[in-house]
Amino acid sequence: MKYLLLAYTGQEGWDTVDVTSPEFLAACKFYEDLAAELTGTGELVSTEGLAHPALSRTVRKGPDGPVASEGPFAESKEVLASFAIVDCDSHDRAMSIASRISDAVGDTVEVRPIMEGPPEPS
Repeated sequence: MKYLLLAYTGQEGWDTVDVTSPEFLAACKFYEDLAAELTGTGELVSTEGLAHPALSRTVRKGPDGPVASEGPFAESKEVLASFAIVDCDSHDRAMSIASRISDAVGDTVEVRPIMEGPPEPS
């Protein structure tokens, strides 16, 4: 079954992160190693880091049609930083991967099953 892993990080860190710091470089190395491992096991479907949250836009239904606004959907202390889609044998395996991410880099990781299509007619 496929799972979407959504990694959230503190919004304040986006503007102050030192991309040369040992902590940042260790996090990058962790993600590189994890991607290589999950590619090797055939579990990694896709993964991407996201741009600065200030660059995001939100579209909502308005009374006269769609309305676009700047920024993420809701005010929050955490922002979506990256995502991965994994294809695992179990929910426990997806949770194990998410736990490793949280433990290694401190992100909050949401694990959501991806809905499968409707059953094939018999």
